[in-house]
Amino acid sequence: MHGDHGPSADPWPQVHSGLDPFDASPTIEAFFATTPPKYERDNTFDLAITDDLIFAACRSVEDPDIPLAKRSLDLYSGLVRLLQARGYPHILRVWNTVENVNADLRGLERYRHFCAGRHDAFAALRPDLAEFYPAASALGATRGGLNVYCLAAQAPGIPVENPNQMSAFHYPSEYGPRSPSFSRALLKRWDAGTDLFISGTASITGHATQHVGDLTAQVGLALDNVEKVIGTAEQAAHKPFAASSQRFFKAYIRHAKDFPAVRDIVTQRLGDGAQVMYLQAEICRLDLLFEIEGALST
Repeated sequence: MHGDHGPSADPWPQVHSGLDPFDASPTIEAFFATTPPKYERDNTFDLAITDDLIFAACRSVEDPDIPLAKRSLDLYSGLVRLLQARGYPHILRVWNTVENVNADLRGLERYRHFCAGRHDAFAALRPDLAEFYPAASALGATRGGLNVYCLAAQAPGIPVENPNQMSAFHYPSEYGPRSPSFSRALLKRWDAGTDLFISGTASITGHATQHVGDLTAQVGLALDNVEKVIGTAEQAAHKPFAASSQRFFKAYIRHAKDFPAVRDIVTQRLGDGAQVMYLQAEICRLDLLFEIEGALST
């Protein structure tokens, strides 16, 4: 759920992102399953469970006595243990929102504290991931603490990288003491088809931000990177995604004033067949104005 929502009596897990939509308020983003799910609460996690897939969500509230890196470590450690115990150990896609993600915390950006905790949880409990991380996004919200929700499966997906970008998990130390733990995208084959989960994608070539201060150029390069990831995934899957009838994107914009211009560029590039939700968010680097993620099915 994006925007301000009141409590609901519905039984399924409900995640409040802390992000506000531009073109509708409030907005509900719904996940649908092909088989009826079971709804459970396990410790601090809300779950929706089907035969093939599990959805898990948890929030860690702000606590000045517990460092953000520790809260990130604890939440991700709990998530990994839960998924392993439930028999869905393979994380496909993770969404993270971090309150005030760009703010300084003891000389280090809060995003980098979050990345350190996430990395250390994976390193301790899932060292096999190493270069096979799930797709992910991490955006900054004005409220809500640390909010994490994910989709995981019984069998793994296939990580996809962008040849025009350095893999995030190989970023040099100038981006923090621990590299971000995600793949550029992840392919998941099912009996009924194939899904492509595209991570948050921005105006980055190699590991460096491009077109600082130039909104139009940043949006253009981010969409170029999405196209490159889709092309790489098509080669791996041996099937097309670009013309898929099911294409859903979330576009994150730092400054509200930029929404009309961003919407025009994105609509022109992605076409009328793509569904796009626009949300205001802080991006993981202060010099980034725009980020976009996607989910495509074929």
